This record gives sequence, structure tokens and C-alpha cells, in this order.
Amino acid sequence: MSLIGKLLYKFYYQPKSQRAVVEKFGGKKKYQKMLAAEAEMKKYALEALTIKSNFHPAGEFKINLLTGDRFIHQSLFCVYSFFKFLTPEESAQFSVNFYSDGTLSDEVVSVLKARFPQIQLVSYSDTKDALRKYLPETLFPRLNQKVAAIPLFKKLIYPHLNQSGGSAFFDSDMLFLKKPVAFLNWIEQFKTGKITAFCILDVHRSYGYSEESIRKIWPGGIIHNINSGMYGIDSRQIDFGAIENLVVDFEDKFGSQYYLEQMITAMILEKSPDLIVASPHEYIVMPGPEQVRAQTGTLHHYVNESKAFYFLESWRLQITA
Repeated sequence: MSLIGKLLYKFYYQPKSQRAVVEKFGGKKKYQKMLAAEAEMKKYALEALTIKSNFHPAGEFKINLLTGDRFIHQSLFCVYSFFKFLTPEESAQFSVNFYSDGTLSDEVVSVLKARFPQIQLVSYSDTKDALRKYLPETLFPRLNQKVAAIPLFKKLIYPHLNQSGGSAFFDSDMLFLKKPVAFLNWIEQFKTGKITAFCILDVHRSYGYSEESIRKIWPGGIIHNINSGMYGIDSRQIDFGAIENLVVDFEDKFGSQYYLEQMITAMILEKSPDLIVASPHEYIVMPGPEQVRAQTGTLHHYVNESKAFYFLESWRLQITA
């Protein structure tokens, strides 16, 4: 970026963007109240939250989260809420892996190791080494570029590098409200040897490309409005060569889009013959105030404006219910 471009971003675009965020959450007063509630959530997560569960590093099915200092409280509450409703036998099937997004500080890592030793921490340097080994830049130039530029791509890449077996990805800003029966049904199907996957649905289609553009490269189109905040698959179904080609095809023909990762995740999941599509009435993306207060459904994924309910109300309900 040129010097003029940097100055424009710093003094015009960045403040304009920040003002838009504040207004989205109801103005300065409400936004500051939300930030104060988030700070309280973070303090509780790191100092008082206890995750009682039988999950362990050798668990057959992997639950993976991408996290850093900005999101660690959300990651911990997500894991807490998931295991809160499982039996000891159900919990023992799982391992939990936190992949550093490059911002996990030594201080937070120390807290995690002391208070949550059953969670496996995958350092940023270890993941970078795995990228160099299994996705060398000479063979996967576009994927390396996307992982470096767009954090969302790490969700699709990191948990599956040189891995096999059942693997689920959870966005940190999710809370489970009761036992996730549909997800556990995926686990049971997986055990039978079926080529199966699990997904949740978005509130609307969020891929960034027109239907016409998608069908030119992916002729069958994408059937479901899949949200990549929670998905399950066998890591062996992740074909990095095919993903590289899809990125090249879409970007070279139709330009780059922020939600390209979500679209490619949808394509991969829909290739599974026995895809479990969770009910959007149970696995709710962007819950409204009535759904939050009534604790409707199985899962709430707090995207966009629903984050206000998440920080002001929802995490507290987890520890008081």
C-alpha cells in the first residue's frame, strides 16, 4: 500500500469503519456496555470457568477451534457449553484442539496449560511448519496466500494437515444450549464407516459469488446455504489439490471474495453421500432476542448484531442455568 493509501486508511477508512460498528450495536453507550460485558466474560473464563469432562488427547473424534488472545474466552465457553450436556461416556470420545491464530500470548498459554490441561494447544509455529511440509508454497501458492491474508481459510486448512479420522470445526462464538443430538448422530454414522459429514445452515446465502458464476465452475451448484462455523468431516475427504484449483478458478475468473472459504467448505461437505444437515430451528445462526431469552434450540452461533446478546446475556446463562 502506498503512503497516501496508508494515510487514507488510518485517518478516513478505519475511523469510518469503527463508527459503523459502534452504530450497528446501538451507539456509543450500548457499545461500551457490550465491551465491558465481554471483558467480564474474559476474566471469568480465564480465572473461574471449570470444564468438567472426560475428553482427552487420545479421543477418537477431534473438535478443533482456531483461537487467539482476542477470542480465547469465547473458545473456552464454547467447549464448556458443548461438554456440559454430554455424559462421561459421550465426552470420552473426543479430543479438543486449540489452534493458535498467531496471537496466543505466553501469558494466556500458561493459564490454559494450568487450568485446562486436557485441551491440546497447537502453536502457530507448529502449524506453520506443517504448512511448509504438507502444503509447500511451490505446489500450493494460492492456498498459502489465502491462509496468510484471510484468517477464515485457516478453519478449512489447519485441522486437516496430515490428519485422518473424524474432525469437527467449531467457531468460538457459539454456545450449546442442550445436548447436540444431530451432531452426535453424525458421530454414530461415522462409526459405521459411512462417508458422511455434518453441517449447519446460514440465515442466508453467504458465498459472495453469483449463482451463475458458481455453476460455471461447480456445475451442480451448491444446494444448501451452509455456514462453516460448525462442520464435521473425515479429514481424509479434504483434497488440498482440489481446493487450490477451486481458489485459482474462482479468483482468476470472478475475483476474490471474503467468504470463498465458506463456499468451498460447502462444496466439500455436499460431496459426502450421507451429509447430515442440522435443522436451522435447532442450530441457530444469528439468534434474535426472543430466542436468546427463551434459550430456543440446541446451538446459538452469535454472528453480526447477535453478539450483543452473546456478551450481555448468553454466557451468563451458561453458568447460572
